[in-house]
Amino acid sequence: MGRKRIYEVAKRIPAEELDKRIKRLEKDTRVLKRLYFIRYLYRGMNVEEAAELVRVTKATGYAWLKRWNSRGYEGLIPDFGGGRPSKLTEEQKEEL
Repeated sequence: MGRKRIYEVAKRIPAEELDKRIKRLEKDTRVLKRLYFIRYLYRGMNVEEAAELVRVTKATGYAWLKRWNSRGYEGLIPDFGGGRPSKLTEEQKEEL
């Protein structure tokens, strides 16, 4: 087993601001979960520990950390792609 690497979290906003955003966004659970993860990192946990607490894989945790460090809060907002095109024509959709 190798040594654990220590990754540093960029404190892009003050911890107090992070807490305010968490309170404001309690209804948006996706972003809230990611903010809790970042808060755990602020408090000195490593990525693996924080990921376990919010119940995501460590790969997801590292992805969130990378997005936080590069884009800050905006990086934690889900960016859903267009998805698969519908097989129904417009006429078929109207019939339904």
